[in-house]
Amino acid sequence: MAKIGRNDPCACGSGKKYKTCCMARDEAAAPAVQPAAVPARRPSRANYFQEHDERDELTEASNAVVDMVQAGNLDAAEQAAHDLLARFPDVHDGYDRLGMVCEARGDHRRAADYYRKAITVIRDHPDNYDPAFETVFQKLVDRLEA
Repeated sequence: MAKIGRNDPCACGSGKKYKTCCMARDEAAAPAVQPAAVPARRPSRANYFQEHDERDELTEASNAVVDMVQAGNLDAAEQAAHDLLARFPDVHDGYDRLGMVCEARGDHRRAADYYRKAITVIRDHPDNYDPAFETVFQKLVDRLEA
């Protein structure tokens, strides 16, 4: 089984990112692992903080859409998902969240189309994703088209 990435959807099915859902619990239960060799060159502190701020912003915005969908605020969720896509076009989250909105509305055809677009983003950015991650979305497409 492939290791779940911190920015992947949580395996518990909440729709939230793993790092804000079950990651802390899983890490507490896991045995301590020795860190890999330290890279020869470390990023600057400014780049490190900027990268982490962007990830936190992405996670917060993405999870906010999930919360809106779960609360039934689908118009607001759709707008927030489009905003997410505009701000983070090289990440699958925007398409994933638009797919969730369409699913909640019962529009399975459009949901499947958005999940296919998430697969395209994953394929276009292979260094950012676990190779098996696109199967999550392919299963969604297959379920919606059944």
